[in-house]
Amino acid sequence: MKEIKLLPGKHCCGKEFDMRIMDAKDGDNQSAAWIVYGACKKCNVVMVSSMFLQSEKPQIGVDFIVDYSKKSGEGTEWK
Repeated sequence: MKEIKLLPGKHCCGKEFDMRIMDAKDGDNQSAAWIVYGACKKCNVVMVSSMFLQSEKPQIGVDFIVDYSKKSGEGTEWK
């Protein structure tokens, strides 16, 4: 990534997300993308905050910053 992205660190209910990074592997076991998501245990909701299409591992504080004062908006529910 060439720019830093600010991601919301709170769910719209006001509870802080439990933030995680997960790699999405392609067929030959190489990481092709990284998914940044947060889980709100209070609402039992998981919200995907961003997806990085890069083979290198994201660097905390360089590729993204979680802003715990910024609330997420309403998400789209997948069924």
